Amino acid sequence: MTNRLTTECVPERQRLDYWQTTCGQLIGAFELRDYEANDFRASIDLCEVGSLKIGNFQSVSQTLERKKPHIKSGDSNDFIVLLESGSTFNIEHCGRQRSGTGGIVLIDITQPYYTRHVGTLNVIDVFIPRKKLEAVLGSAPQAAGLRIENTQASFHVLSAFLRSLAEHGSELEPASATRMASIAIDLIAAGFSETMGLEHPRQSGGATALYRARSYIDENLGEPGLGMRQIASAANVSVRRLHQIALDEGVSLIDWMWERRLLRASAMLADPTHGSLTVGTIAYTCGFVDQAHFSRRFKEHFGRTPTECRAAAPMAGLPERVAPSAEARSSFSRSL
Repeated sequence: MTNRLTTECVPERQRLDYWQTTCGQLIGAFELRDYEANDFRASIDLCEVGSLKIGNFQSVSQTLERKKPHIKSGDSNDFIVLLESGSTFNIEHCGRQRSGTGGIVLIDITQPYYTRHVGTLNVIDVFIPRKKLEAVLGSAPQAAGLRIENTQASFHVLSAFLRSLAEHGSELEPASATRMASIAIDLIAAGFSETMGLEHPRQSGGATALYRARSYIDENLGEPGLGMRQIASAANVSVRRLHQIALDEGVSLIDWMWERRLLRASAMLADPTHGSLTVGTIAYTCGFVDQAHFSRRFKEHFGRTPTECRAAAPMAGLPERVAPSAEARSSFSRSL
């Protein structure tokens, strides 16, 4: 679903405060100036695609500056990939200065930056969790402030993909959204690696293999005998190599597989359309061969039994989301 946040229905005198508060929830505090104060207009069309947040920002011309005093420890530490429009755009960030039209810029919002939009602002911002980008572009902080120019072939590939994702990402099924987000991050890493003069993103092949492995697991969760040999074969690497890739990324694929099975089971238990299925049938459908084992792992992860989960689910409407217990979240944190 795409959420539209706009000043359109906000009283004119309150529009600037509304806009700064709205944007501040995404990037933290900042200073806004050089805008058309008498007719300030702005909007964001925001959607989530897997691990990414994608926003289409439209506004009057303005200058935005995020200074050191604005940056707080509790702020988001995402990277922003900013896809510029045809209007002139100026940026100063991490010792780099750029001015031009139609490029793609990497912004580290934990560092100060200055942007000036001359003319109507119409940009796409892609918010990427820091760990996700650094996993495939280890030098991501050093790339902050760089621009993929619109003369580079990679610009046209990346621009088309990001614009399409911004337009249609909210229509994707969750599994497809996760895969598309991974592809977007790999393309972004490749584009900025080219700009930095690097031959390849860090562990690009490893990231691709890990993506293939996770996709294969997601598509075959219901297979009880699913093991590392099959997963590695689907990822086109040896079992040993896949173990090493996962170790380098701090991921346990086996733990991740069991968690995905539990999440699928919890969704089925909370969904009224599966009310005719027994708990045992759901367990088997999600790849468990022993109901006692399923019930034990389910309670460890979610803090209640499968039966309790089903009893707490609403009879109609959206299924209730079952939150993992604090202990379970800690035990699985290394796998995400």
